[in-house]
Amino acid sequence: MRRYEGLVLQYQFEGNFVMLRSRLLHLCLLLSLSLYASGCPVVVAGAAAGGAAGAAVSTNKGQEEHHGALTYVGTVLADIVYVPAKVLFAGAGAVTSGAAYLLTMGDESVSSNIWNTSVNGDYVLTPAMIEGTEPINFTGP
Repeated sequence: MRRYEGLVLQYQFEGNFVMLRSRLLHLCLLLSLSLYASGCPVVVAGAAAGGAAGAAVSTNKGQEEHHGALTYVGTVLADIVYVPAKVLFAGAGAVTSGAAYLLTMGDESVSSNIWNTSVNGDYVLTPAMIEGTEPINFTGP
């Protein structure tokens, strides 16, 4: 009798493992579809291009404006925290936008609203933003 109980317990353990593996596979598939539909690679490329453009705009404006040394130090220190936070926020918004697109069966108004709010905005802080002469737009319109 004990040998039979051991086989049943072993079968239940293997069955639970297979079910858990199946659930993980479904979760990975759903996340992959959300990531694919969200355009997250576009966000990463846009963030890199936006950072480069922001730096170019900042250097072009630097010829017209003069800022103190502490403003530049503050800008660099703030960007160390701000840029990764903005990229993570935009990436999460892109994935959420893709999931919303899938869950609403292709309703672009919902997903585009999430996309625009999370992906648009400033990716790099400039000295003028640190001084308060320009607004910081973390989110889009």
